[in-house]
Amino acid sequence: MSEDFKLTPRSLTEHFNPAWFAAVMGTAVIPLALSFLKSGWVYPLSYACIVFSVVVFCMFIVPWTAKFFLFPASIRKDFNHPIASNFFPTMPIALILFSLNLMKYPTMFFSEAFSLQFAYYLWFLGATGIYVMGFIILVHIFRHQEIKLQHANFGWYIPPVSKLIIPIAGYELAGYFPEHAELLLTISTASFGIGFFLFIFVGAAVYHRYIYHELPMSRFAATFFIGIAPAAIISVILFKIMHLFSHHQFMGLDATTVTTLCKFGIVFTWGFAAWWFIMAIIMILYYLTKVELPYALSWWAFTFPSGALCVSSGVAWKASQFGIIYNFYIFSVIFLLLIWFLVFIRTMQGVMTGKIFAPTH
Repeated sequence: MSEDFKLTPRSLTEHFNPAWFAAVMGTAVIPLALSFLKSGWVYPLSYACIVFSVVVFCMFIVPWTAKFFLFPASIRKDFNHPIASNFFPTMPIALILFSLNLMKYPTMFFSEAFSLQFAYYLWFLGATGIYVMGFIILVHIFRHQEIKLQHANFGWYIPPVSKLIIPIAGYELAGYFPEHAELLLTISTASFGIGFFLFIFVGAAVYHRYIYHELPMSRFAATFFIGIAPAAIISVILFKIMHLFSHHQFMGLDATTVTTLCKFGIVFTWGFAAWWFIMAIIMILYYLTKVELPYALSWWAFTFPSGALCVSSGVAWKASQFGIIYNFYIFSVIFLLLIWFLVFIRTMQGVMTGKIFAPTH
């Protein structure tokens, strides 16, 4: 921590890191990851994770919002930063995850009707925020004159991931609200396309950097895990499409054809996510043994992608009924819970010392 940094409400707000909402994402995804298990401990743990993620979100939204009004120069600095700027969509992504949890556990807190309606509004608000943040980030990146090859890292995947999150909830909501199906399907399908092509474009740039430049500094090592998320999320999108079109008729598409293509696509994309998960572990072990891996707020990048892999493994198992995929799902759930606990403990240590709130750029 900088010697001249003093932790006060003012300094916390001025230097509030947009990456804090990655902690909300990493917690809110756990109930979704556990939803494929039939065990007595799943419901109470899911309840605790949802409550905790909502409480933390409410705590973070205060300095996050206040910073826009009180410290616009600091906000501009964040948006102009080639790495920090990509973490702004983590806030609206969290809203989409809350929407998904309300649909997954509709009677956990409210009546089912209220939960579904609330989920719809959260989805709409989250999708709007994702697009607003996305345009702001891209404009800043395209105008930036000082972005270097070494700035590229898998944190750049967050804007594509944010677009891909939208159809997961959107396609499910279309089944609940057929009167809004046209809006939901249009936004969801367009977002799927935008996120898919951004994933390819950004992935090519980041892959180029990892091949032709040295590895990122150790505090960004955890972002390698973000490479899991796009393919994992795509498999979940295909599962939602398969489920939607097997129960509803839209765009004249044949349910049997959609189901056949989606089942293959689910396992196809899950395979890449699972492969990247193993690659990510190998790279982290390399940092641990050959370089270093000090704690940083970026460690929360371990959690949400691992949760996305759990959900992807769950839907791949549901679609294929392959026992080997179910075993991988169990392994990924165990990994998610362990890594979340480790990152949480290290984060609390940073909070107690105040070091984690110091400016990083």
